[in-house]
Amino acid sequence: MATPRSLDDERPGRAAAAPATPSAATIPAQPGRRATGRSPWRRARGRLAAMPAVAWYVAVLAVLSATAAVVLRHTVFPLLSVNNDEGLYLLHARTLAEGRLFPPAPHPARSYLPWLGTVVDDHYVLKYTPFVPAIFAAGLIVTGSIDPSLAAVAAAAVIVTYLLGVELTGSRRVAALSATLLALSPLMLLQSAMVLSYLPALVLLQVTVLGVLRGRRRRQAWPVVCAGLALGVAASVRPYDVVLLLAPLAVWLAVSSTGRRWWLLRWLACGLAVPALILLLTNQAATGNPLRLPFALLEPDDRLGFGPRRLYPEDGRHVFGFTDGLRSVGDHLWLLGGWACGGVVLAAAAIAQAARRRLTAPAAMLGLGGLLFLVGYLGFWGAWNAAELWGGIRYVGPFYVVPVLIPLVHLGGWGCATLVSALLGRGRRVALAVISPVATAVLALTVVVLTGALRDNLTLTSHDRDLHAMINRMPGRPLVFVAASPRYLGHPTPVTANGPDLDSRVLYAVARGVDDLAVLADHPERAPYLLRLPPGYDRGPESSSAARLERLAVRQGDQVQMTITVGVPPTATRARSARLLLTAGTRQLSLPVDPRAGATVTLTVDADGLDPGDVAEVSGRTRPTMRAVPRGRGTSLTAQLRATDARGHEHTVDEQIVPVRIARDPAAAGSRGEPAVTVLGSVGQVAAVGTGTRPPLRIRLAAQPPAAPAEQPRAAAAVASIRKPSATAVGGR
Repeated sequence: MATPRSLDDERPGRAAAAPATPSAATIPAQPGRRATGRSPWRRARGRLAAMPAVAWYVAVLAVLSATAAVVLRHTVFPLLSVNNDEGLYLLHARTLAEGRLFPPAPHPARSYLPWLGTVVDDHYVLKYTPFVPAIFAAGLIVTGSIDPSLAAVAAAAVIVTYLLGVELTGSRRVAALSATLLALSPLMLLQSAMVLSYLPALVLLQVTVLGVLRGRRRRQAWPVVCAGLALGVAASVRPYDVVLLLAPLAVWLAVSSTGRRWWLLRWLACGLAVPALILLLTNQAATGNPLRLPFALLEPDDRLGFGPRRLYPEDGRHVFGFTDGLRSVGDHLWLLGGWACGGVVLAAAAIAQAARRRLTAPAAMLGLGGLLFLVGYLGFWGAWNAAELWGGIRYVGPFYVVPVLIPLVHLGGWGCATLVSALLGRGRRVALAVISPVATAVLALTVVVLTGALRDNLTLTSHDRDLHAMINRMPGRPLVFVAASPRYLGHPTPVTANGPDLDSRVLYAVARGVDDLAVLADHPERAPYLLRLPPGYDRGPESSSAARLERLAVRQGDQVQMTITVGVPPTATRARSARLLLTAGTRQLSLPVDPRAGATVTLTVDADGLDPGDVAEVSGRTRPTMRAVPRGRGTSLTAQLRATDARGHEHTVDEQIVPVRIARDPAAAGSRGEPAVTVLGSVGQVAAVGTGTRPPLRIRLAAQPPAAPAEQPRAAAAVASIRKPSATAVGGR
């Protein structure tokens, strides 16, 4: 029986003997054609014709991956994904495309605050460095769309994986297998359609390894310079990932590159210089310190290590311990088994290949880097947040371990190729008997994971589509105040995000309190609305997507009445008691509420502040008690519904702020023709979408009697008068 051909026979430099060709001296010269050189077009055609079939396969695979990225973008993620960091990257890209480094921050700045942004002087500083946004800004500048950038990153991931595979294994077929495994991984497919840093970082990491190894082997400087450039950008984007994954390879290079150590370091430094300079300059502009990243500007407790952690200043403190780190890494690895094409099989094949000592030294160092990466992520609380507190990795994949795909597809693909070659040596029937069920199981698992992910994300997108359609049905150029937690735009849904110029047809602002009156006065031509989103909106396919839109109006006078309706909280069946807290400045009223029946109260807002006499019972048994609130500030009214569970733990079920402004001298306000009290409140619901738990609090201004003809001009001028300097505005509330 003929010996089967090994998969390792396709090695560069092992070309089969070419047929004899006549020498140049025996070819008669053709008149009119120069004997030296060919046109660039002919040279290009010659190179394409000389490409091996495997390279053509990888090129087609790259085109298909690029196409899939764009198609998924427009079908599954047309309004961005459940990972709200996408909106942050997209805003930064749009800002760069307009020729600015930072989005401008008009007054009041915190009313337009984007997700994970912070206010510095007259602009917003976003959390991440500008390198990845610049990739998408390039697409916006050239075509007005991010599609070319998504396609380019997806295609580059496939091509670079193939090239690095050739460098690591010496086999084009094994490298093509690694590229195929990456391209078919659900994690790669979904991340390729998102405006995030994980897939670009994977490309940059592989370019770094490829450039160093190729430049070292060929003694060429330019691949090492390219590696330094990629390393500098990758370290600026995800420095922790770079250190963990590449540390073993760097140590091996330092030890084994005798006589060329400083040569490598010199050319790497040449490539590193440009991104390092850009990073220092942008850090200086963003934080005032060239060595301080914007990441640390928002929240100092968002850092490595164990202990109390939080993502943004208003976030509650989460105690992160070693067991939490173990659980989060375990969750990521468990999901990676299905989100990587053949994840479990690849891991077993990689271990078998290493055990047989059939790995090259660079490949072994990448494998060690993958293990070090997982160990290092035990102390990274962001992975725990994504896996346990938020849970988004179940819908968009275990994105924090995307770099682990590099050693997984290369070493695992190599191990699989070796196994196939060994099985073919025993006969095709034996090989098919072993390979067919394994390949079928891998394909089935990949299809199941991908189908489930697409289904979940299409459900989440449908919720955002409904919300987007509801808001866009409003006539004219509406101003929508977003009441959600936390108080950022673009969270918990990317629908509520502005562009960098704040001049879209729909303008969004954070519902914050008295600052809402200033926002409304700045945009008197826009009709104001309030968008109420429930806590946990769209966190998952089964989460509440209920949202309602209410029309807002300004009421002014000596007194303004409103009705507060307390619906049954979603935890009513488990709640032992509930209460409604009304807070304004340093005073707080507490009203007991039946958690299974709710209540309705009428509240009178006047210049004297809160007192029990301002509350009139309409329904329910409400006996208000008042207490002083330490460090109270502002004049706006905050209504909180709090429930106590069977264990005695009290938590906030819903919260709403009603903007209230009180004149500095209420007694003399009437004589000056100024209102003592100005309130911006709801006059009724105009639309609602979604299913699930709805915000139980409803606050509505009391009906206003029709204005007499002589009073109509005065009523129409209410909005224009709400920013007079005689009014009190303290601390944004």
